[in-house]
Amino acid sequence: MALICFNLDGTLVDPMHAMEHCVRLACADLGLPAPARDQLAAAVGRSQEAMFAGLPGMDDPTRMAQALERYWVHFAAEGIVRHHIYQGTLLMLARLKLQGHRLYAVTLQPARYARQVLHHFDLLLAFEDVFGGAARPPWKSKAQVLESMREQGALEPGGFMVGDGPEDMAAARSNGLIPLGVTYGFGGAEELRRAGALELFPSVAALDDWFKEKLHEPETLDSFSRSE
Repeated sequence: MALICFNLDGTLVDPMHAMEHCVRLACADLGLPAPARDQLAAAVGRSQEAMFAGLPGMDDPTRMAQALERYWVHFAAEGIVRHHIYQGTLLMLARLKLQGHRLYAVTLQPARYARQVLHHFDLLLAFEDVFGGAARPPWKSKAQVLESMREQGALEPGGFMVGDGPEDMAAARSNGLIPLGVTYGFGGAEELRRAGALELFPSVAALDDWFKEKLHEPETLDSFSRSE
């Protein structure tokens, strides 16, 4: 059975509508102009601070922490339901779970919010656990999140890491995982290749087909057994 780590934003769900809404509210709380959409798109899955980088006063760590605190307040209240799931995600995860593979969600956002997003789309029970970053500094890199998994005994070399950003690919390689890149999210094919992606997939369906070819275990387990 395989260990498969999935990045959340840009890989399983599209967070842009939620990010734009919550960043705009956080900026209004602090009297700041809202950043451009391109800046937010570039920040997806990269770092929390990147959402507000370049705005007035954001070179002050205290001010940045305030902006992010307001962001997560609005995210919890109004952001969860503004995510969109990529087509085919639920079926792919259910099939992999039925085969008995160990699935983990790995994200830079705080794990408690990531769990709420996954729960909203009925995805949470597909995962053994969710590993995330922190809501307050010091913030973790994706490599550090994977290192936390390893320290807790959840990570083993030879598994897979699926993500849409070069940080996902680099973190996978530094932690002994096989990096698989998706180009339907927010990362480009060339930057994913440069970061070491073994394979690139233009859709969830293409990724699922690749897993079907590589992982041949029969679908015999109950993907919802933990809810019973």
